[in-house]
Amino acid sequence: MNKVSIILPICNVEKYLEKCVNSVINQTYQNIEVILVDDGSKDSSGRICDKLVESDNRIKVIHKNNGGLASARNAGYEVATGEYLMYVDSDDVIKSDIVEKCVCAIEKEQSDVVIFGYEKITEDGQVLETCRWGNKTYNHDEMVEHLYEAICNMSFGYAWNKLYRKEVLDKSKILGDAKVIDREDLVYNLELLKFWDRITYIDSVGYEYLQRSSSLLHNSNLARLEGVEYFVKRVERINIGNAEVKQKVFNMLVLHYLSDCIIKNILWNDELSAKEKKKLMKETMEKCLCKEKMYQDKDNGKHLQMLYKSMASGKMGYFYWYVKLGDWKRGIFDE
Repeated sequence: MNKVSIILPICNVEKYLEKCVNSVINQTYQNIEVILVDDGSKDSSGRICDKLVESDNRIKVIHKNNGGLASARNAGYEVATGEYLMYVDSDDVIKSDIVEKCVCAIEKEQSDVVIFGYEKITEDGQVLETCRWGNKTYNHDEMVEHLYEAICNMSFGYAWNKLYRKEVLDKSKILGDAKVIDREDLVYNLELLKFWDRITYIDSVGYEYLQRSSSLLHNSNLARLEGVEYFVKRVERINIGNAEVKQKVFNMLVLHYLSDCIIKNILWNDELSAKEKKKLMKETMEKCLCKEKMYQDKDNGKHLQMLYKSMASGKMGYFYWYVKLGDWKRGIFDE
């Protein structure tokens, strides 16, 4: 049995940590090493890690200064010794048989990565959404052709719903980019794509993705807007080997990143007036380099089409009122 290294980046998750680790060590596939990376936690997470190490000889712990999610994962990767590698966020849970299913699939199909389904879960255990995509193995070129759809259906952009062949990661020399403020998993997988010859999807829900109340809706942080320019540059540099697909994917990713930044950090920011919001929207869009490469794509969601319309015309009202109307319809805000 080949060993699987499971890396958990940890930062201030004392409430969730033991449940997460228990879901990992109780896998039906037992040949695992569990690498806990305490990324400068200020709560009791670090002490919990030290206690867990004593309970199972498959667990090891790294304590480091805070560097963010990508930095913590990279630290775990550097000491991993398994043939395969999996990332699990430390406030989430994995199903008891998912490692076994992934190992069976990656060895049967001789794939470089296995992608599995997940559930979005509330803190009281309610399933908000289930994402799964059936059984399918793609060669490299087929996956590139499928890339736009795979990003849109939320199967491609995460690191935690995958089992990676570590030999391929080693050959690629690609690490997570700690400078990417958001969507670091997506950037990571886009860079790895050129090293993947075979990609296997399995029709199995193996992960519970916790939707924490502290991270929803009113979590505005204007500092996140500073990441727009770097993200655009970063994605533009990635070569996926197909110019047509790259243009379509680049266009959608930049619009989607901008949309999230603007909605979560500007439009949902209660401390800003309508005038201030529109001014910040325009300034944020102006940070988007390579605007000449952007275009109106009918395959994009309506909100992305409205965002492009605001970008192209300089009139913020198109996107502003589209989002506000949607919020009112869903009853998110009382105003």
